[in-house]
Amino acid sequence: MRYKHIAAAVAAASLLTLTVTGTADAKRRCGPTYEQDGFGSLGTSFTLKSKHDDDGPGGSFVVGEEFEIHTNVAGQTWSIAFADNGKVFFTGDDVSTTTGIREQHPTANQPGVTQHMTADALDHTTGETIHGFLDVLPVPGCGG
Repeated sequence: MRYKHIAAAVAAASLLTLTVTGTADAKRRCGPTYEQDGFGSLGTSFTLKSKHDDDGPGGSFVVGEEFEIHTNVAGQTWSIAFADNGKVFFTGDDVSTTTGIREQHPTANQPGVTQHMTADALDHTTGETIHGFLDVLPVPGCGG
């Protein structure tokens, strides 16, 4: 009899965990993910993604930008810059691995404004350039 109570308690705890986790994931979704796939000036493919999120400082709303350069050549140094409506919010150099490069950085949400997100990259070895861009529309329910 005691085992039935333990099994029931474990099942109840599992359901509670699923409910809390599902609610937390649903809360983090703030509108659609915008995505652009393209090619650099010498043919290297890239993916740029951006979306609203609530994972800024203190749970504030931000627009996250994720940029992947799909090079399979290790050791290339790329200079990368992210901008939001022309205002640069990240710059840095990154050295590629055989799986490429991935940079991810947020910027402040601008309520009621379409945010024109850009990612630019320059390969120091080959001179290849990449320019990606997305327009992220405001989301009223997510600080937009």
